[in-house]
Amino acid sequence: MASETSSRDLRQQLHEEILGARGRVYEVGQPTPLEKIALEGDVTLYLKREDLSPMHAYKWRGAYNRMAQLDPAKTKGVVAASAGNHAQGVAIAAAKFGGIFETRIFMPLNTPQMKQEAVRRQGGAAVEIEQEGDRNDDSLEAAKRHAKEHGHIIIHAFDDLAVMGGQGTIADEVVMSGEGPFAAAFLQIGGGGLAAGVATWLKYYYPDIVIFGVEGVGQASMKAAAEAGSPTRLSNVDVFCDGTAVAIAGENTFPLCRELIDEFLTVTNEEVCAAMQFLWEN
Repeated sequence: MASETSSRDLRQQLHEEILGARGRVYEVGQPTPLEKIALEGDVTLYLKREDLSPMHAYKWRGAYNRMAQLDPAKTKGVVAASAGNHAQGVAIAAAKFGGIFETRIFMPLNTPQMKQEAVRRQGGAAVEIEQEGDRNDDSLEAAKRHAKEHGHIIIHAFDDLAVMGGQGTIADEVVMSGEGPFAAAFLQIGGGGLAAGVATWLKYYYPDIVIFGVEGVGQASMKAAAEAGSPTRLSNVDVFCDGTAVAIAGENTFPLCRELIDEFLTVTNEEVCAAMQFLWEN
């Protein structure tokens, strides 16, 4: 009963965060369109075109929603850990606020140069980049150490209700599009922030929708958590899809995803490549 109550409370808090995010995230970006693709038979696929956003991915929503709620008078600085997209979101927010927060972003040593340059381009002089470790988890531990030593606030990539609330505005735009109701939604999972935020909103407005959580077969930390009954660290993580290479599900995202996701799916790197080719051609 306690876990059910906790999950219900989290869902209510997240719902309120999404409502609040409506009034914040559009200070730095605009709603993205749904694109319709007709498949064989009578199946229609709708794509949420987050590639048309300010940074060509959705992470600006959660990062900005979290940082917009900080009190400049009480915030010494912020730190984040990311392989790329969350880092860009934090950089966008830091630049928007004119560098009033000292902002340091920790990235893995193997982060592609183009992603580092994208962060610098978005954040300019408002952000500093440090590279540490081979995985996101290593960078996160470095960020936590820095935050503790300097009294800074961590802008977590997924395990934060305000971050999840920002990502949930994706679902708000889907509902407001007038195209629904939808039979199913396929949501990517790294740490579960997007999946938790979007599923919370879609399940509220479309109670009969089936939610599929999709993970890489070599990085399925949320599926492992669901099977074990609690977040469980993967011993090895495939980094082919580096933005979703998370070794352990979040303490906040796990109970929400366990409750709201109807089925977990895993995909191979070959299937990811085939999907990329399909989208490019269509």
